[in-house]
Amino acid sequence: MLPHAADAQTVYAAGQPGVVGGNRQLPVQVTASVGGRCGFATGSAPSGSYNQPDFDVTGFSHDFSFQLDCTGPSRVAVVSANGGLQTGGSVSPGYAALAPYDVALNLVGSSSTATGTCTVATLAAAAAAPCTFRGPVSTSQGLLLNSTSVNQPGTYLRVSAPAYNGSSALIGGIYSDTLTVTVSAAS
Repeated sequence: MLPHAADAQTVYAAGQPGVVGGNRQLPVQVTASVGGRCGFATGSAPSGSYNQPDFDVTGFSHDFSFQLDCTGPSRVAVVSANGGLQTGGSVSPGYAALAPYDVALNLVGSSSTATGTCTVATLAAAAAAPCTFRGPVSTSQGLLLNSTSVNQPGTYLRVSAPAYNGSSALIGGIYSDTLTVTVSAAS
């Protein structure tokens, strides 16, 4: 059946500007999303230094606390500048200028935790067999915390080593290393 001429409305007529014959509603579906945020909580990025004299004799353990500000799953990664505690100077056979230690991550979320420990040598940028949380961090690289973590207490990076018992004696000097910790949203 053809529409009656009185029922027909012209929405657009060629050669005439705008709408003719009334208003028409055209449904338009709009979708949007808000990306999550992920970083270190304000004023709570991991930082600081730790000094342990005679670490070769006494060993050491120290925690660096921090908090995450991630509205979804996140990853945290660590990179070591030296792959161990290192000192300058010449090294003769039977001596060493690089001391090993361990790095542990403990990440606390609202509904889960994630932990991991690696030797610092596996956190060096050029490590042949890298640690699972060696950086740089990305959406798929780093220790995975599969929950939100907004200012949750209990997250830390721990550095530790027993008294040195390597096969080569350490040369005298001041030993140091720098760890860089990064965070990213997880995919």
